[in-house]
Amino acid sequence: MKKIAFIADIFAEDILGGGELNNKVLIEMLVERGYAVEKIYSHNVKNDTLEKHHFFIISNFINLKRNILENIQSKKYVIYEHDHKYIKSRNPATYGSNLKAPPSEIINYKFYKNAIAVLCQSKLHKQIVEKNLQLNNVINLGGNLWSSDTLDMLENLSKNKKQARYSIMDSQIPHKNTAGALNYCNKNSLEPKLCRSKSYHEFLRQLSENSHFVFFPLTPETLSRVVVEARMLGCSVITTKIVGATSEEWFKLKGPELINFLRNKKNQIVDKIEQLYNSDFTKPNRPAVSIITTFCDGEQYLEHFMKNITSQSMFDRCELLIIDADSDNNEKQIIEKYTKQYNNIIYHRIDKKLKPTPCINMAIEMSAGDYLTFAFIDDVKADNCIETLFNEINTNPDIDLVYGDVIIVSEKNQLFTSHQKSDNLFEHSQYEFSNENMIKCVPGPMPMWRSSMHEKNGFFDAINCDYADDWEMWLRSVASGSKFKKINQKVGLYYVDGRSQQNNINQKIEEAKIFFTYSHLFGNNYNKFKPYFSQFWKYNER
Repeated sequence: MKKIAFIADIFAEDILGGGELNNKVLIEMLVERGYAVEKIYSHNVKNDTLEKHHFFIISNFINLKRNILENIQSKKYVIYEHDHKYIKSRNPATYGSNLKAPPSEIINYKFYKNAIAVLCQSKLHKQIVEKNLQLNNVINLGGNLWSSDTLDMLENLSKNKKQARYSIMDSQIPHKNTAGALNYCNKNSLEPKLCRSKSYHEFLRQLSENSHFVFFPLTPETLSRVVVEARMLGCSVITTKIVGATSEEWFKLKGPELINFLRNKKNQIVDKIEQLYNSDFTKPNRPAVSIITTFCDGEQYLEHFMKNITSQSMFDRCELLIIDADSDNNEKQIIEKYTKQYNNIIYHRIDKKLKPTPCINMAIEMSAGDYLTFAFIDDVKADNCIETLFNEINTNPDIDLVYGDVIIVSEKNQLFTSHQKSDNLFEHSQYEFSNENMIKCVPGPMPMWRSSMHEKNGFFDAINCDYADDWEMWLRSVASGSKFKKINQKVGLYYVDGRSQQNNINQKIEEAKIFFTYSHLFGNNYNKFKPYFSQFWKYNER
């Protein structure tokens, strides 16, 4: 028998929400088509659950444990999206009228990326997801599912005589904005009628007796079942463009005509699920570590850098992601010499001279490894640097980032073996990890971290950071509970006069802003360093 695991935080027997009612009908229709569907609460999913099933439909997943969220990405699954769980706030309107969140607010990116499909409710819903995630696996189902009995009930109620009144959903949920709808009616001298009932049938009956429905939500609605139900009841709808249903061609229909359309749409939606169930799937063969490199005009370092990275003891278990921000010299030719020799080098040249932070985020989006590490082209790694860091973090599941000692050198393109006995160490990375010690950017230039840190905490802040993006990223992660670990081993060379060196007032202002944002982490170090950062913070406020 064909089996499907249907994972959700809650089901229709727990609460009669729109997403839960939709899921209930989907499960019933799949069972009618011969599928054995096991409903599993997300908080109950374990690793042995993942081994028992071939195909997963994942609806709301807030209660899915973080390790399960990672492990399921090697399985065949679809995300049946009912809102915006790829954004911290879950409300794209938080970030302005363009509904696009900054990179630091994007979460669960790899979870969405590795799904065979992300199923959306409307054209608008799909547009918002694609705008924020830039993925090509997003599918618009173009509607929701209602049971045959509910559609019959709606058709009967649509025959009710209507009064010239304006229905308003009397909701206690702030973003449903009952107050906004009431204000609209008052300003336009319209007679409002508040509709509210614990009975689904009674609520719909109340809607059916009024000529109009007014709804001005404060957050984008992926579809809005109540708006569609009002149309099926024959009501005119006054709403906004952030209601997903309004983006569909069929929204111009109403009454029995729309009901019949949605009866047919049900089978189309379930057909799409079946197509995905039957689609080809190959379990991904992922690299252990994704090495991130970005530069613009780095020819003088590049040959030495490529030799150094490809000589890493576990390079065959890595992928090297290179983002070239429109270099003007022979960088492309140097790299292509190596891409012909190694099939685990991914070279991506862009036609803009972007700053490093957006390029780093671009590489993270492209990455497939469970772990990430920087490789700056003017620094040098010990031949076993990546393997040493990998062995440490891979055997410590409670640690999210590891780092080691880095030797400072003043000449470019050196060999690690020529300096490995030096005690001239990079200051920050000599500190053991603690919240207080994060007053310094202790991970330094050669950390290795779990890619899942970005699933939980977002990407590097490309909006507010030009200099201290790594410090801000690590502080944001520590603030949410991430733990780091120092290993007492020299892992590479840091070129002190290299490309990353900055010392200007804009950098100081940026660092001061970060210091005061995360001041709660620093303990006694807050008062110790406050006078230093205050001088730049005051400069910023003038």
